Amino acid sequence: MREVQKNPEIGSNRKTEERKSGVYSADREKFCDSVRNGDSVRGGGFVKSCGPVRSGSGKSDSGEMARRFGRRLSALVLAVILCVSAALTGCGQSRDEDAVSYLVYYLNKDATTIMPLEYTPQAKSAGNVVAELLEQLATQTERVDHIPPISPFHVISHRLSDGLLTIDFSSEYREMDMVKEILVRGAIVNTLCQVNGVKNVTFLVEGEPLADADGNPVGNMTEDMFIYNVGREINTYEKVRLHLYFANEEGTALVDTYRTVVYNSNISMEKLVVEELLKGPNTALVYPTLNPQAKILSVTSKDGVCYVSFDSAFLTEPYNVTPEVAIYSLVNSLTALSGINKVQISIDGDTTQSFLETMNFQTVYERNLSLVESTE
Repeated sequence: MREVQKNPEIGSNRKTEERKSGVYSADREKFCDSVRNGDSVRGGGFVKSCGPVRSGSGKSDSGEMARRFGRRLSALVLAVILCVSAALTGCGQSRDEDAVSYLVYYLNKDATTIMPLEYTPQAKSAGNVVAELLEQLATQTERVDHIPPISPFHVISHRLSDGLLTIDFSSEYREMDMVKEILVRGAIVNTLCQVNGVKNVTFLVEGEPLADADGNPVGNMTEDMFIYNVGREINTYEKVRLHLYFANEEGTALVDTYRTVVYNSNISMEKLVVEELLKGPNTALVYPTLNPQAKILSVTSKDGVCYVSFDSAFLTEPYNVTPEVAIYSLVNSLTALSGINKVQISIDGDTTQSFLETMNFQTVYERNLSLVESTE
């Protein structure tokens, strides 16, 4: 604390005036007498001179010194209190900027959605954070309505390499029903993809790649495969009945089929149809039409036209079907959706190519039911 220095002339003039007035305090006189007699003054010191005080003020120079000492003491005590208080909350230390919180996702009681709880790991490195989050995903919290997704199966091992986190689960994983399994996947993937350094997550079950209900490998997963609503919860998966067209045994006609799919509402219905066609049929009564190795680059819709772009693998036809059957299996399946009347196909966005040299992609295709085999 800065100490304000008194002007010595002011103090000198005051004392001179008081001496001229000849007025002294009786108590002050007694005090001075005791001082002159060499008596000890509180604080262990001795007063060498004893000056007069102004009449009616009742205040002495020693009183002023006492007040100044009291102010200094109060300031010192306040400083000590502040320092002790700050020490209890990290005095002299910066806040730990490395502490990162994550949303750990749990299933609700009815296994219809997933719900987050905030958690701050003790670990710092990506690998250790993943291990700690996996432990949380398998632990029941105090919130009984939040069910840990890793249960009753358990983690056998996990490995993080080049951004890919591979988790191997025990065989009990396969015992879950379809909807719960998708929610479990969503909870685990969305929790772990928050970790810096984790770009993709893939599941194994007893060392074998996880497959979906149709036997197709699930592959690498990212958080953008799942969608959040305003409440920070993942959307409930919906069930839809798709009208799909596959080939007959000879590959010369189409057979219309229906497939019930549980899907995430983050995926458009148009893209869902294309994905299901590429997977092929799940029954031996009909046959696949499109190359399952083809990658979907984009699926958009505008003014009743669905634009689908594939990579070049789409041009390779591995099955014994006519070009018309292959193309119209896609066109008829998409136009079975409400609001879709036409389909245009492209390869890497290019419509100048053709399929098996007969089906030109510059053509905007409409539904063709003449290729559909009669069930009568």
